[in-house]
Amino acid sequence: MKICLIVMLCLLILATVLFLLAYKRRMSWWFLNRTPQKRIESLELHKFAIVIPARNEGKTILPLLDSILKQTYDKEFFEVYIVVKDPEDPTIQMIEEHPLPATIFIDEDQKTKGHALDYGMKEILKLEKKYDGYFIIDADCILDSLFLCEMNRAFSSGKQVYNSKLVVKNYLNGEKGSHSWASYCNGLIWTLMSELGNRAKSDQGIVTMTLGTGLLIEGKLIEKWNGWPFQDTLTEDMELQRACAIHHYKTEYVSYAVCYVEESTSLKATNLRRNRWMTGVVDCDRLFDEEQRKSRKTKEDALNFYAVHSLYYVYAYIGFLCVMILTNLTLGIITSILRHPLSYVFYILSFVSFFLIYIGFFIMTIRCMIVDKKYLPMKRRTKVFIALSHPFYYMGYIGIMMKIFTFKKAKAWKTIKRVEFKESAFKQV
Repeated sequence: MKICLIVMLCLLILATVLFLLAYKRRMSWWFLNRTPQKRIESLELHKFAIVIPARNEGKTILPLLDSILKQTYDKEFFEVYIVVKDPEDPTIQMIEEHPLPATIFIDEDQKTKGHALDYGMKEILKLEKKYDGYFIIDADCILDSLFLCEMNRAFSSGKQVYNSKLVVKNYLNGEKGSHSWASYCNGLIWTLMSELGNRAKSDQGIVTMTLGTGLLIEGKLIEKWNGWPFQDTLTEDMELQRACAIHHYKTEYVSYAVCYVEESTSLKATNLRRNRWMTGVVDCDRLFDEEQRKSRKTKEDALNFYAVHSLYYVYAYIGFLCVMILTNLTLGIITSILRHPLSYVFYILSFVSFFLIYIGFFIMTIRCMIVDKKYLPMKRRTKVFIALSHPFYYMGYIGIMMKIFTFKKAKAWKTIKRVEFKESAFKQV
């Protein structure tokens, strides 16, 4: 029995050391944003098309249109295009009655957001209007008044794909019912992907995680693609990321351009979204892995491959720890029944394995809260509660990933229940 204990302990230590060595670069990105990002000084104005997929969005889209109308960017240099699905959608009338000029496209055959984007962009190209860049903005977002100015400034760097800073608008809303444990917890993921990921990647010339809203694509790429070619999964933005890595499209993260995104207050709706995200990510890897491996020829390619696939180190390590938890718990129960004097050590090893999962997520949570404290206007007791409970929320991904890796997924673009915000109740930072 002592030999069994030693083996278990050695395995735990070895796996932890190997994980830290493999994941250390990704963890270092959590701490590379201590100084403000450099701004490009440019007065050049670029012409943009703003494409908004708006399937059954209802009143949710109105605050977005209000925020576009309030942009400080010259209104002669951008135009708005909205893609809906149902010709009887009441959203159409709301858009037509809004003071912001917008062109509406109706795509009744769209099955995913990727299909809606492709239809909208193809229709724009038919108009034979020349745009320097195309924005993709989800209908439930709100843009900071300087958003277009900051993205235009960054656009002068000559990259092909630009990510904005994503912030949860629920945090900054005083309406009753706009906050919940689920919205607070899931909202931290935007800080993790933006300030604790894309900021460092962008500064080092590594492909960023091209999150699918607040996104700017060079117009030449849209013309080259003749629309939007990424339609094979539920995460068209992750398909774009893989394409950027394979074809060496240059990406950039713009921390000064803030796009406020909505988080559902329902845990059930949040889990639907998490399932959709992770299903799409895994499907993207299955589609693009072979091509990306073959194109891995330079140091840049190796770094891009790591950026795209580093999450698999987490999957493997947490999967191992879950096995350790169950194995040691089982051995503890068996040795307790046999009245072995060392049975408690198995329980300790089981707890340590669980604690390693918890403490990793806890450190990540604290780092997110420190980096984006300006955008997390929670009361102190709420912050303490979220800091302590967020690791348990993140552990929900374990079950989600087990299901995705084990069972065949249904690829359906499910409608997520929206939270209707009044812009008057929304306070930007």
